[in-house]
Amino acid sequence: MKRSGVRRTPRARTPVTLVVPALLAVAFLTLPLIGVLVRTQWDELADHLTSPGTVEALRLSLVVSFWALGLSLLLGVPLAWLLARVSFPGKAIVRSLVLLPMVLPPTVGGVALLLAFGRRGLLGPWLEGTFGITLPFHTSGAVLAATFVAMPFLVISLEGALGGLRPRYEETAASLGAPPVRVFLTVTLPMVAPGLIAGAALTWARALGEFGATITFAGNLPGTTQTLPLQVYLLLQDEPEAATSVSLLLLAIAMAVLIALRGRWTGTPSDRRTRRPAPDTGDDTPGPGPSSAPSPGAAVPHGEQPVEKQPPGDRSWALHAEVTGFTRLTLDAGPGTTIAVVGPNGAGKTTLLRALLGLTPRAHATLRLGDTDVTALPPHRRHVAWVPQDGALFPHMNALANTAYGLRAQGVPRAEARREARAWLDRLGVGHLAHRRPAQLSGGQAQRVALARALAARPRLLVLDEPLAALDQTTRAQVRHTLRTHLAGFGGVCLIVTHDPVEAVSLAQRVLVLDEGRALQDDAPAEVTRHPRSPWVARMLGRNAWPGTATSEGLALDGGGTLVAAEPPEPGTPALAIVAPEAVSLHRERPGGSPRNVWPGTVREITASGSRLRVLVASELAPDLVAEITPQAAAELGLADGVSVWTSVKATEATIVPL
Repeated sequence: MKRSGVRRTPRARTPVTLVVPALLAVAFLTLPLIGVLVRTQWDELADHLTSPGTVEALRLSLVVSFWALGLSLLLGVPLAWLLARVSFPGKAIVRSLVLLPMVLPPTVGGVALLLAFGRRGLLGPWLEGTFGITLPFHTSGAVLAATFVAMPFLVISLEGALGGLRPRYEETAASLGAPPVRVFLTVTLPMVAPGLIAGAALTWARALGEFGATITFAGNLPGTTQTLPLQVYLLLQDEPEAATSVSLLLLAIAMAVLIALRGRWTGTPSDRRTRRPAPDTGDDTPGPGPSSAPSPGAAVPHGEQPVEKQPPGDRSWALHAEVTGFTRLTLDAGPGTTIAVVGPNGAGKTTLLRALLGLTPRAHATLRLGDTDVTALPPHRRHVAWVPQDGALFPHMNALANTAYGLRAQGVPRAEARREARAWLDRLGVGHLAHRRPAQLSGGQAQRVALARALAARPRLLVLDEPLAALDQTTRAQVRHTLRTHLAGFGGVCLIVTHDPVEAVSLAQRVLVLDEGRALQDDAPAEVTRHPRSPWVARMLGRNAWPGTATSEGLALDGGGTLVAAEPPEPGTPALAIVAPEAVSLHRERPGGSPRNVWPGTVREITASGSRLRVLVASELAPDLVAEITPQAAAELGLADGVSVWTSVKATEATIVPL
């Protein structure tokens, strides 16, 4: 009988020519380990491992390995950060030097250490004469040798983790007022903890098993430099069974470390998610909160680079910026102004924000906020708070700690910072989620927490990079309403990068249109809607837009063809023709009567837009255009992809905007 059930997808056959060598490699690597297990005298194992010489060697190995780990952490962590985060001449050479001990024969490393720190080495005589320090044949020499060969494991592992950490977390922390050292300790290191732990474990294991450099540089003195690997070397000559037992101990330690790491040679930043993100539900509904915002009072100086104090009672800050580089413009805005920054990809929108933050070499901003010129200040002292597109909430902190981060970075006492952070979370309707971590928040909740964090940091300028782009339509409307409410009471200037015309119109008093780094238009939303000067903006608003050159009758289109308009500008003027989709008529036969603009074309696409249909028509005599009609009209015309039609536009329906 034939079996019924789900058919299995056939798997590709594994090539025998690859399997056989792979199995031989496994056997080659495994047999020596099996040899240790087979030759171990199990009944005498305890006696061998508890002998005075072995115990002393083990104690010394642990002392040396942990000291080596400490030195590696002290020196290797900053070195890994330097290699991962800073570009400098000769970086490849420095990395090669760091990794050299991993491929260098250990005895050669010992000779090199002897020639550098020995009594006749480069630094040895000076160390001995000035400080009385003699490294060879001393426990400190064994520590130095173990550090030399083991530290590269920490550096390469941590560098890989730092390289996988997106800089926006650190940049966001800086925009909240945290100086570089605080960012490194509170954001960077916690987020690369898996890589740091993996590197530290490998470093310790390598230091514990170090032999060649130690015996060459520090000697083999019982109780002073005779570590466990050196003990194995001596036991092989007189007590091979004991040497096998001690070797088994080292083997077990090494295997335990590798099993604990589970192959994570280079740890990657982890969000350490304990639960899946919560769905967007009614929890996003704004909840009750304090009736007024926490007062943006004076910030307390913090650390070696104090945050510039805000004048007491000053809660409004105008903006003046002159941006040069890829993005080139001058921007002035009064207190409480919200500006929507729009434009196509590559127009320079994000570059503008990053220039104001002081985070990019592509553009430079001469920036004045209120009465203070912050141009020369580092990002953490500018009072410019940034909310990236995904919020960049710190995954190792809960919502309350995230929101209080900027205040704590500015020196506000912990209790006060948490109290003010809680008030901001309550105002944005997510106070009941204060204990949750970012992975436990929905998209709308996370965006509210990110906004609360930025506002709680007492900024003078707030920059939002597509803050609602990742949200669904319902959640986006809710968060947009909340954002509009709280921006109304913000005393600084807010810049919002967006591709959504609804956001631009509903949130902003001004719309700044960028293209190729230049400002094409800076007007009120109503004016930009009526007379857009950018084809991209016009299309974003759902209109047909064609650039061209004005003629006596209308516009000679850059894409070919001519558009007749009722009120053309002066001939020769670069201009943009704007035609609303509802002003485009479709016919199956060439229309007669008054239309001045008539072109034949072919239907290429039909899409629904609310209760109407948008029909894309391609023509050889004019650029592609979109018509908006009712479903009933489409049925009467028999429209479908590939159907030939005629399009017509009245001259009075074409608006020409000089560029």
